[in-house]
Amino acid sequence: MTDEANKPSAAGASIHIRALEKRYGPVRAVDGVDIDIAAGEFLALLGPSGSGKTTILMALAGFEFPTSGTITVDGEDLTYLPANKRNLGMVFQNYTLFPHMSILDNVAFPLKMRGVSKAERHARAQQALATVRLEGYGERTASQLSGGQQQRVALARAIVYHPRVLLMDEPLSALDKNLREEMQLEIKRLHAELGITVIFVTHDQGEALTMADRVAVLKDGRIQQIGPSRALYERPENLFTAGFIGEMNFIDVDVQAVGEQFRVALPSGEVWDVPASAVVEPVKVGEKAVLAVRPERLQLGAGDGRYSLHVTLRDIVYAGAALLLIGALPNGKEIRARIPGASNLGPLAIGSVATFSVPKDAALLYRGLGQ
Repeated sequence: MTDEANKPSAAGASIHIRALEKRYGPVRAVDGVDIDIAAGEFLALLGPSGSGKTTILMALAGFEFPTSGTITVDGEDLTYLPANKRNLGMVFQNYTLFPHMSILDNVAFPLKMRGVSKAERHARAQQALATVRLEGYGERTASQLSGGQQQRVALARAIVYHPRVLLMDEPLSALDKNLREEMQLEIKRLHAELGITVIFVTHDQGEALTMADRVAVLKDGRIQQIGPSRALYERPENLFTAGFIGEMNFIDVDVQAVGEQFRVALPSGEVWDVPASAVVEPVKVGEKAVLAVRPERLQLGAGDGRYSLHVTLRDIVYAGAALLLIGALPNGKEIRARIPGASNLGPLAIGSVATFSVPKDAALLYRGLGQ
């Protein structure tokens, strides 16, 4: 039996990324990224296509070497270390299972490459399959499993050699909605059980918010914001993050006064006094600014101590537990409200004028574009 076979299950490793840059000719796919990841943390890298999230993951895995910067894992510089020397687990989008092998041999394959004896690697593969709740599936082949089961096999294969870090590249994107949600919870359970560090790449903001301890939002190779899901959702630090995380209504306004209250004029002529606590980015008198409000914070009808928006209803969409109301301000700007308890709202008509009330703690104020 080899030393590798006797190694105990590894705890999560801490990761420090400093000034990471990756250029492809004149294009900077990653542009000066700094991230500190605690041992055992679950971090999601979130962003649209071309934001640099997968490039960062590939640099961590050793499949891409950065143009500059450093990557250290538990204090060890891995920046230019080959992938097979890093002891990091990797789960890909397409699972990459070997069709000619049994599920047991698929899971045991990384141990075979490390020189572990057949009996030992099969025992550990059985244990890994039990961890992902696939006991008894070892003699099957990949073609005999569903997509969700194949994803579990890929997870088992990634954890069978006790990696310090588990890297996941959009592993759930090929699954249907219900199965994807089930696997999100399964991966969270696995993370809690094993205690390893997880870096998860996704373009699905709901997936990132559901699963991760912290989320790093990327755009054009740069981090826009990094923090817990609640902070990103309730107080995004810039307009990009505000628009990318969840739904958001944006209203262009003119700043008329600043101080303990920030007075802003809406396109409809209404004036709101916004508390200083709602100001995310500094604004000046005479400048353009943007008010941001989540659709679920709006209510139908006027309310005491609330702001009001008067809209012409354009569409009414029944969505089960809630009603989506789409209206337009006098300047044509679309405003959305998600109203719970749809059955109690009474009749509404497209083309009628409705009032949305906005709690004063629901509005956030940002610099206008170009300011």
